[in-house]
Amino acid sequence: MIELTRLYQQRPGPGTPTEAVVAWYHAKGRIHELIGRSGGPDSAQELAIAAASYEHARRLELQAGLVHNAAA
Repeated sequence: MIELTRLYQQRPGPGTPTEAVVAWYHAKGRIHELIGRSGGPDSAQELAIAAASYEHARRLELQAGLVHNAAA
């Protein structure tokens, strides 16, 4: 829970560089994926949050031109 609290305290705000926002969403995805894979009644929800975080990071990368090959 400490990692999750720290992540949310470091949430990017307006003016944060896109690369930093992408990194934050990847970190959010990793934490929720770890929680989801540990089992429990909220596993499916945690894994869905992880997937959505990874997808949002990917969209931001594409929009900012950080990914050169959309199929990558």
